[in-house]
Amino acid sequence: MLQKVTRFMSEKFNLMLERKGIVAGLAAFLVFVAPASAAAQAYIVQPGDTLWFISQRYGVTVEELRRANNIWTDWIYPGDVLTIPYRSSQSYQATQTLASRGTPRASSREVQLLAQMIHAEAQGEPYEGKVAVGAVILNRLRDPRFPNTLEGVLYEADAFEPIMNGTFYQAPDEESIRAALDALSGVDPTGGALYFYNPATAWSPWIYTRPVVTQIGNHVFAK
Repeated sequence: MLQKVTRFMSEKFNLMLERKGIVAGLAAFLVFVAPASAAAQAYIVQPGDTLWFISQRYGVTVEELRRANNIWTDWIYPGDVLTIPYRSSQSYQATQTLASRGTPRASSREVQLLAQMIHAEAQGEPYEGKVAVGAVILNRLRDPRFPNTLEGVLYEADAFEPIMNGTFYQAPDEESIRAALDALSGVDPTGGALYFYNPATAWSPWIYTRPVVTQIGNHVFAK
């Protein structure tokens, strides 16, 4: 009889421990997993996106993005769904914009667009020539004769061949991104030029009427 009671109490005790373990495990799951998944958000990769651009858009680091998504290369593809890790102090840089003349800071989207045009127009040119192309675009943004938004300058009719032939939509390389950031910081190797062209491929006679400022690589820069 005593053995039966002892066995019964032992089984009841083990069942209590088992239940406690389940409850504790569930509590740990709710504490450590649920908040993370609730706080994180999903982002669908768009054409031209890079990990750097996405990190700038959401105020996280590239390394944090990699860890959150188990990505250890720079390769991402349109349609990929990325988890954006949460930061309590996230600042969405996309709210800052060059939307009108005089706005001091560019959004990550605008950095991306400028880098795309630099990449398309100055691929194979020296680094100074890449910065110069970016500077010309920003000089136009500041000039009242041109549209007063970055997208307006880039998409102005017949202004840039890469818009017409589609090469503008390629993802920029790291050097083009750096060149865009340098141009945005005020570096202008052209001294205020508003135009650039390659004499070997330029087709408009009008462009040759513009006063030449300098030549960098294969591009002539003019006002």
